[in-house]
Amino acid sequence: MADALIDVRMDEAVAGILIVTIDNPPANPLTLDMFRALRDLFASVRDDFPAARCVILTGRGRIFCAGADTRELAARTTEMQLARSEVSRACFDAIRRCALPVIGAVNGGAVGAGVVLAASCDIVLASETAHFSLTEVLIGALGGTRHTARLVPSKLVRFMALTGQRVSAQTLERVGGILAVTSPDALMPRAQEIGAQIATLSPYGVQLMKESINLTEELPLSEGYRIEQLYTTLASNLPDAQEAAAATREKRKPNWSGQTLSLNRKKSPDA
Repeated sequence: MADALIDVRMDEAVAGILIVTIDNPPANPLTLDMFRALRDLFASVRDDFPAARCVILTGRGRIFCAGADTRELAARTTEMQLARSEVSRACFDAIRRCALPVIGAVNGGAVGAGVVLAASCDIVLASETAHFSLTEVLIGALGGTRHTARLVPSKLVRFMALTGQRVSAQTLERVGGILAVTSPDALMPRAQEIGAQIATLSPYGVQLMKESINLTEELPLSEGYRIEQLYTTLASNLPDAQEAAAATREKRKPNWSGQTLSLNRKKSPDA
């Protein structure tokens, strides 16, 4: 069940895109309930939104996400912090492992946990007004660096973590952490354009591709490539592989057979 401060809706303009918007104005901080809502949403998105082929994660207004809600952090105890850590960790992991590709559309400032949200996405776009910062050191906390290392090189991670200073979206684009920086008005259309491209592909193939990338991301070359080969063998035996080959031969658009793979969905993809 989505939190009231997380807006979830299918895109009415582009088929196959689910838009998830953090909506806790004015700074969009994440409460513990919002962490839980995001965790549950991304963990079950393929079952709850069977028509979705891609997710866009963004923020309402001028800020993407200001991190964890400081009003809750002010009252933290060791026990409370351990419990919060478990929920937030599961939230980020659910986004990274989501069965659908997740496009982060960073519309403004991303601070602390906001940076981690972006790092957990598969593809990241940002408005030219966006900036990224790890401010934990400024408030007597730690965290965020391991995820941020998936966005930027290690020395830039250290600069961000040890100073708490902002880094521009343009800098992250230059080091490869962001695909593109756009004007504020062009951000969502660009994300929708990429989402629409993904939505035309085989749902089975996209899901297996993402899962393979996740599994091999931190493995040595030989072991990672071996797993990728096994996934290729698996994918090539699915009906969509034969359909893709037939469509290429017949010079037509493929007619994909179903949705993403799920053991939990009550109805079969063909139902």
